[in-house]
Amino acid sequence: MNNLRALAALCFLFLFVCEAKAYPDFIAYGYSSCLTCHYNGNGGGPLNDYGRALWSAEIASRAFYPKSMTDEQIAAQSGFFGSLQTPLWLRPHIKYRGLNDWVNPGGSNAESTWLQMQAEAGLTVQVDEEGKYLATATWGHVVDPAKYGQGTEGLDRFMATEYYIRVEAVKTWWLYVGMMEKVFGIRNINHTSYQRTYQGFNVQNDTSDGNAYSQGIILQKIEDKWDASLNYFFGNPYDQSTFKQKGISLSGEFEIAEKKRLGASFMTEKSDVLEKNLLAIFYRQGLSKGSSLMLEGGLIKDKPDGGDDAVGSYEMLQTLVELTRGYNIEASVEHYNKEFKSTSPDNWKWMVGLLAFPLPRLELRFDLVNERQLSSQSSQDDTWQIQGQVHVSL
Repeated sequence: MNNLRALAALCFLFLFVCEAKAYPDFIAYGYSSCLTCHYNGNGGGPLNDYGRALWSAEIASRAFYPKSMTDEQIAAQSGFFGSLQTPLWLRPHIKYRGLNDWVNPGGSNAESTWLQMQAEAGLTVQVDEEGKYLATATWGHVVDPAKYGQGTEGLDRFMATEYYIRVEAVKTWWLYVGMMEKVFGIRNINHTSYQRTYQGFNVQNDTSDGNAYSQGIILQKIEDKWDASLNYFFGNPYDQSTFKQKGISLSGEFEIAEKKRLGASFMTEKSDVLEKNLLAIFYRQGLSKGSSLMLEGGLIKDKPDGGDDAVGSYEMLQTLVELTRGYNIEASVEHYNKEFKSTSPDNWKWMVGLLAFPLPRLELRFDLVNERQLSSQSSQDDTWQIQGQVHVSL
């Protein structure tokens, strides 16, 4: 019954936001493939030259530019060194993302914490004009989980966060070898989302549930109307051997109509402490230029070493409503249930906020988040959060 209520609520919100005209990704601009803007065809990681230009010329506000300056001229300044052209083998990138999290503001148990989410630098080396052969690597300062955020001791260690070689072995067939984010579902940048948290896509090492990044091989086929990826992975090198997840995943989506894509993912992985199986269906739709939505729902089966199976589900719907170029209202609703049992609580998360790109290379977020747990066995107070986030990408 709880899951039926969750599905009904998501269907209602789906119909509502279709009228609201929201967008969470660039399918609204006619870009259905991640390879258009990213070196990684599954999304995430550094932007390529076109992705940088698109951010500057179509996504970010141009309020700080004179009216006499065209979008093409703004796009021409989107390189790492601005308008200065660099050779193909020199494509550096730097990213910083930080968040201030106010938990239960105004309450007796109020708490405020600054979280360093990302502090990375890297380089992409492209051999040819067509981009058939390239290598990219990113290193970052990673904070000790015990003091997640910049405390008195500052940054804890410097380590590689992503690296791979990409080859277009045969036309429209792409091969990636290295340490990359595992292929599954929609790559939501919010790693605290229920759509990422319980699937084993953690950003910290040595967690029983697994790490989002793993060494492995990805084979990807990209066509105009569909794409699919097969990922074999064998663990994060910084994880202790006990926690290294080894497995395989498959993900793909196809265009069912203009700016409407339906996809599915499957993953099976195992470590010394946990066996995990995932299945998901997801949908993306562009409603008009700058307006779209995405929806994902799936099943999670966990089997701890020496324990019993636990089968549960998650659902997520995320939207963006464009106010004007560079400024958007962001909203999402999520549900997670660890097991299909009456004793297992239903976890809900609601979020609404402002997503702003006041300048190229700069992203600001201000979100109000509510988390609620519903259980027939016990009751808990709601958790409220106000989050302010800054993201700088060079």
